[in-house]
Amino acid sequence: MKTENTNIMKTTYELTSNARKGSLKLTYENGLLIGFEIAFKPAVEREKHIRLFSTMPVLEPDLSMLERLGLKVSKVMQPNEKLALFCRVYEKHKGIKYKVTAADSGKIKQINPTEEQLHSYFRSDNFLFKGKQSISNLVKYWNEFRAELAGQGTNKKYPDEWQPELVKKLSPPEYMEYQKHLRSLGLEPIKMPTGHIIGFK
Repeated sequence: MKTENTNIMKTTYELTSNARKGSLKLTYENGLLIGFEIAFKPAVEREKHIRLFSTMPVLEPDLSMLERLGLKVSKVMQPNEKLALFCRVYEKHKGIKYKVTAADSGKIKQINPTEEQLHSYFRSDNFLFKGKQSISNLVKYWNEFRAELAGQGTNKKYPDEWQPELVKKLSPPEYMEYQKHLRSLGLEPIKMPTGHIIGFK
């Protein structure tokens, strides 16, 4: 009798580049490459196409190789993972649990927000979002929200989240400015018993 394997782990990653629009999606099953979809615009030139195929990792842990080609790798979350992420960020900003509706799981399939994007969404003063944050609102105004992020990105000196790798590169005055920026967003420092700051939340 044939039994169904219920331990299959399938993961999809989206790879994007600043050089062109679109993306490359790679799907792995139990760590092995089982499919890909190339949707870059303009189309990838022949030489780069060959190079991309020759470096396309067959094993999931080897995905970092593609970052050396200038591609940004991000995991495409399943709808239930996106819901869980939204609920967690919602509770952090609002102090109450988000009430998921029957339509939410279907709507959130249309977008692929990162945690950083969601924090920015809840901090936005844009009248389209402020005080109206919900999955329905986020999906409805997704393009407007991304346009807002794109407009902000190049002008901001510091990110809105604590980034340990960035801290290592900052001078003492810059580090103080970074802390001040995070505090202005309502974030509080996480300190060791010695008083050393190890993060912000």
